[in-house]
Amino acid sequence: MKRDWMQTGRKPSGLCGAALYIAALSQGLKYSKQHVRDAVYVCEATLTKRLIEFENTKSGSLTIEEILTKADEVEADCQANGLPSKSSSTTDILCEHKDHGGVHFAHGLCKECYDKFVEISGGLQGGSEPPAFQHAERRRMEMAAAEEKERDFRSKFDPDVAEDEVLSSKEPRNMGSSPFEHGDVHSKAVDEEDSLSDIDDIE
Repeated sequence: MKRDWMQTGRKPSGLCGAALYIAALSQGLKYSKQHVRDAVYVCEATLTKRLIEFENTKSGSLTIEEILTKADEVEADCQANGLPSKSSSTTDILCEHKDHGGVHFAHGLCKECYDKFVEISGGLQGGSEPPAFQHAERRRMEMAAAEEKERDFRSKFDPDVAEDEVLSSKEPRNMGSSPFEHGDVHSKAVDEEDSLSDIDDIE
């Protein structure tokens, strides 16, 4: 779930419930969502949302064997890339072993604390793109496809009009513009005279 950025911005209980439910089913245990819901104190709607989110990730379509193989690959990559860089400027140890003579390994941690951190959090390497980026990218692609489709549709009926509309759609629009801005100047003047004459009559 970390590789697919599901933990970002989520409360742990929903993620733990989804992970527990998936793990139970993958091991052949017959637990219902009700059992998991009671164990992690999360409503069934939240549990269902997290399961659907996981289903929509790349990992959601993997089999148990593929997930275990992928986990082994990630663990090997973390160990290969987990060595501290020689150019690291900070060598201060900030973990609980700083008073006991611990030696800096990476990110302000000794080797023991760094290994615990990687085991618990899944490491610092990301994985797939975050969902917020995926949603924004999908929305942008849908808008571009809709504009292209509309442009093609209009060009079938009147190529000259469609080209003019495409050019005008690229110009920035002022949302707070007056309704008379594009209209007849004479009608604007007549409307102003009417409103002023009403005021003069009252006085």
